[in-house]
Amino acid sequence: MVIAYSAAALIGGLISCALLWPYGVAIALLSMPFAGSLLALAVAVLIYRRASNDTDTSNDRAVYVEQRQKLRTTQSR
Repeated sequence: MVIAYSAAALIGGLISCALLWPYGVAIALLSMPFAGSLLALAVAVLIYRRASNDTDTSNDRAVYVEQRQKLRTTQSR
């Protein structure tokens, strides 16, 4: 995860620097940490939401498997 956050921060900083370069070197360089941090935060939120969705679906599957096993045991009697 640390590599993903670092890569996102670096990419965000470079993108902001490239986009703000026409407004001046100082503005472009000063915006790099802010844009990098914002993109790293966005990646962290996306990873968290994806992980929470995976957890919800895995819990539902466990309940579904238990229900199938109960049905099989009652039908075999």
